[in-house]
Amino acid sequence: MRTAGDFDVAVVGAGPAGAATARRLARAGCAVVLLERSRFEAPRAGESLAPATRPLLEELGVWRQFAALSPLPSYGTRSIWGSPDEHGHSHMAGPYGCGWHVDRPSFDRMLAGAAADAGADLRCGTAGLGCVRLQDGRWQITCVERDRASPVVVRARVLVDATGRAAHLARRLGASRVVIDRLVGVAVSHCEADVSAEGYVLVETTPHGWWYSAPAGGDRMITMLMTDADICRQYGIAAPEPWQEMLGEAPATAARVATGEPRPVVWGPRVFPALSQRLRRTAYDTPWIAAGDAALAVDPISGSGVVRALRSGRAAAETALTLLGGDAYVETHHAVRAYEVARDKERADYLRERADYYAMERRWAAHPFWRRRRPRTGGPGGDPPGP
Repeated sequence: MRTAGDFDVAVVGAGPAGAATARRLARAGCAVVLLERSRFEAPRAGESLAPATRPLLEELGVWRQFAALSPLPSYGTRSIWGSPDEHGHSHMAGPYGCGWHVDRPSFDRMLAGAAADAGADLRCGTAGLGCVRLQDGRWQITCVERDRASPVVVRARVLVDATGRAAHLARRLGASRVVIDRLVGVAVSHCEADVSAEGYVLVETTPHGWWYSAPAGGDRMITMLMTDADICRQYGIAAPEPWQEMLGEAPATAARVATGEPRPVVWGPRVFPALSQRLRRTAYDTPWIAAGDAALAVDPISGSGVVRALRSGRAAAETALTLLGGDAYVETHHAVRAYEVARDKERADYLRERADYYAMERRWAAHPFWRRRRPRTGGPGGDPPGP
């Protein structure tokens, strides 16, 4: 196999968490390789960024690049949750003003490019297949490049797994996933003649889950049912006709989609994983960390996915710098353990917020989706999720 370089840090996965980690480390003078399986071409379900994203992008030094994407302003959220009445929440009263609706592949591409601009070695179309620890303490990551037949290897002192909910490398290193639910999003992207007139997120509950609709950048709108994987299979919601039938249970969302001229479907329905989970590792004595969804994945109802990813990138970079500057076992153990303790606190806070939010909707309490999210006695959570 061909050796493709030696680095201080290898970051596998160039989503927001991985790209933010790589950019911070590169700006700190580290030799960083950033491996990304895709070329940012695959459709995504869109993204509505909270106003709190702005200071994080400014801190990362990418606000100018973000503004160049011409993101659509998001003025707030309208929700039909807990009653048939619509309630609004405006972003404009907050310290950062509006949020933004973005095309997610373009956003991810921008962040990865910013990491490369800072000096990271960005390799798109390159998947990390596995890794081993060498006798000298370095990691050797075996990669396959899309346009090459034979694998290549890169070596690094510290490894960051930012491969999303799959946590590919972390699980190969013995970590496991604690899955909290089996949430999926079943999304359709359609054209919208004037997305600027739709500058808000609409959330609406139904017996089988809740609907999300919002602009997705450009001339696109996303309409998506958040439900559990087994419910999706039971009703065949990934097919157009059942999806449309489910949409009929959400009158405000259906009216938004049906307003004006028929909207051409760009793609969908497509199923996207959205489950909540926490990575569990059993030892802290090796210099690898998980960032972003690989460490902690949350329900989109939190509205904090990208904010959490950027904060995770900051924490991962700080921990990686500690690992690079520390003394072998003791420093590694303390740094990794402190990082994991912080993620555990984040998980506990998230579960309380999640339980409180789902408890506000009682109209469908007997239905499996909502029953599973009913708080257990003694703590947040719910019944075991469907398979």
